[in-house]
Amino acid sequence: MKKQILILVSVFLVSCSSYDKDENKNDQSLYENNTLKDYELFNLAKQRIDDGLLDLALVELDKIEVLYPSSLYAKKSILLNAYINFLQKDYEKTRVLAEMYKNYYPGSKDIVYANYLEAMSYYVVMKKTDYSQYNSEIALEKFNFILNAYPNSKYEIDIITKIKLINDNLAANKLKIAKYYFERKNNDGSLLYLNDIFDNHSTSISVEETLFLLSKIYYLIDEYELAKKYASILAYNFPNSEWYKKSYKIINGLDEIKDDEKWFEKFNPIRIINKEREIDTNNISIQAIE
Repeated sequence: MKKQILILVSVFLVSCSSYDKDENKNDQSLYENNTLKDYELFNLAKQRIDDGLLDLALVELDKIEVLYPSSLYAKKSILLNAYINFLQKDYEKTRVLAEMYKNYYPGSKDIVYANYLEAMSYYVVMKKTDYSQYNSEIALEKFNFILNAYPNSKYEIDIITKIKLINDNLAANKLKIAKYYFERKNNDGSLLYLNDIFDNHSTSISVEETLFLLSKIYYLIDEYELAKKYASILAYNFPNSEWYKKSYKIINGLDEIKDDEKWFEKFNPIRIINKEREIDTNNISIQAIE
């Protein structure tokens, strides 16, 4: 009983601030005259969301929390409340509610959605490549956790799509830093970021230029075998790439390189798994709880 009271008070304190200026908030008749059951209030709240009436949806959820504190829908209302705050771009409150749900209901079947909401709250505030990628890294970590901890969830396809975007974003940021170091003749600094991209973001849209720069830098520092290795990977995976043509010109002076389309095969190049290359960079959609 104490746990239920604590949950009720905590959720009430977090949620009420979203609509504490609403005149209906202090109208006790909303509770006294209620004739709807818990599931009806929950469905009404979802309808309010569909209609864009987010503050009114929060009122319906509050009725569930007050009138039906032990209901299954009182649990669900916490996550729907978090979803509404996400739609209202209050991402801190979204995280608080999601974390609260995970702490109070660790065995719930809906806990995957709590994790999904939390990850999404970082995903939607990812910065462009010119800025810190702190939120991108946290979002990636949390999305990967969901894929590993809850395989085959209903959010899996959506998460995989978003992970591709995050990887592209992180790779582009690291490539920009690598090129900054390369332009200043700091080959070691540049290689650090380029190898990071190759090891951790090999399916990103930045990998072609990354392979070219790896080949070029290793050629410049007389590491010819490594130069040929990365050029061969580039040729094997992206034979029509402009970056491959540039890398071939660089290493064409080496004795082992012949004017042969299949020269790279003897270097046993690595196959980069081809994934969807065309991605909607504005994909910030979020799934709602059912």
